[in-house]
Amino acid sequence: MRNHIKEEFEYRKIIESAATIADLDFERCAFGGGVIMQEADDPAYQLVVRTVSLRKCKVGNVVLYGVRFEDVTVDTLSHSKPIELEACVCSHVVLRGKLGAVRFSPAVEDDSRAVLAPAAAKLYEDVDWALDITEAEFSDIEIWDVPGHLVKRDPETQFLVHKSAAAAADVDALPEYAQILVERAAEAPYDTSVLAAPIRSKDFEEALDAFRKLRDLGIAE
Repeated sequence: MRNHIKEEFEYRKIIESAATIADLDFERCAFGGGVIMQEADDPAYQLVVRTVSLRKCKVGNVVLYGVRFEDVTVDTLSHSKPIELEACVCSHVVLRGKLGAVRFSPAVEDDSRAVLAPAAAKLYEDVDWALDITEAEFSDIEIWDVPGHLVKRDPETQFLVHKSAAAAADVDALPEYAQILVERAAEAPYDTSVLAAPIRSKDFEEALDAFRKLRDLGIAE
């Protein structure tokens, strides 16, 4: 394990078909930002970040595409722009502490999604848990590309939604805050999704009330 404490790293791009970034520990480090992405859509997901931890770090703009994350922990991260994880796969990834906006989404391009989505689903068949957000405090959080039943969550503020229940819901009768989210859950690639109330957002109470209403209606649990 290589340890880095209070170091600064310049903006860097890693665009590879196959590469492994592993055994790194960062504490109170500053990153100018960067890109980690597949050079071409690879269903084998050979671009891997493994056994990496960040504690109380700061990052600039980051682009993450088609990355397989394994045994990664992020504890308190300062970032002014959303962390976008597009078409990424997670196994034993822990997010905790204070974070900004974080979004897990499928590949935007149809051709890319046709290659990566079924490959990711196959990889998740062998994962006992993918993501742990039980101790995370987000300013905004969207998890559309990780199977909800593989997400460890705080049931008081983070709710599991089944795709079938979302598809059957009368969206117009739902709280306004939840309407678009339920529609997206009905179209998500997996049978379950997680809706988490963003603790660090001014809309936290509104979101929490809306998600509790979904639970009362049997749409969330």
